[in-house]
Amino acid sequence: MNKNFVNKNFGGGPNFSRRRIAAGLVIVLAMGACDSTEQGHVKGVTGHLPDLSFSLTSDKGQPVTAKTYEGKVLLMYFGFTHCREECPISMARLMRVMHLLGADADRAHILFVTVDPNRDAPGELRRYLMQFDIEQATGLTGSPDEIGRLAKRYRNAYRPHFPPGGDGDIMHGDAVYIFDTQGRARLLATSADPEETLAQDLRDLLPA
Repeated sequence: MNKNFVNKNFGGGPNFSRRRIAAGLVIVLAMGACDSTEQGHVKGVTGHLPDLSFSLTSDKGQPVTAKTYEGKVLLMYFGFTHCREECPISMARLMRVMHLLGADADRAHILFVTVDPNRDAPGELRRYLMQFDIEQATGLTGSPDEIGRLAKRYRNAYRPHFPPGGDGDIMHGDAVYIFDTQGRARLLATSADPEETLAQDLRDLLPA
């Protein structure tokens, strides 16, 4: 991990658990600025977040942009392959959501954006995603600056923590950013949203 990048963009300090709580508050505050929706639906963010835009490298080592996935409903999640808590739970949950979509799953796609690009090479991302048996998923990586700009674009907070002699970890939220087939930001889901509700709201974004 580039220490200058970490210090410049995220800061340091030993209180990792407190910072984890702080990251959760950031997500809550971001959601508070979104449109209120009917009870039983995922939080709407139409008009509050920009259209999807990025230029990164896929888990197959190919350059990709948002236009690569045009025509599909996209679920973008920021995580990393060495994550021991949030990521495995979130990816297993998204796997179940894709199964709930049935035949419509081919019209949706998950973008797993690593927040640990120095360790998550394309091959590492591919091996990680294969564990979840999700055909409709792609891992994305890039330079630390490229990942940082994308996270900032969508107000996603993450903070690396690599203590001397330790394995290190990265504090991050569990938000899933959902874009319609035109790449417009439409929904923001979290672990608090039932999988059945998320699947139904994804169907509502699919063209008839």
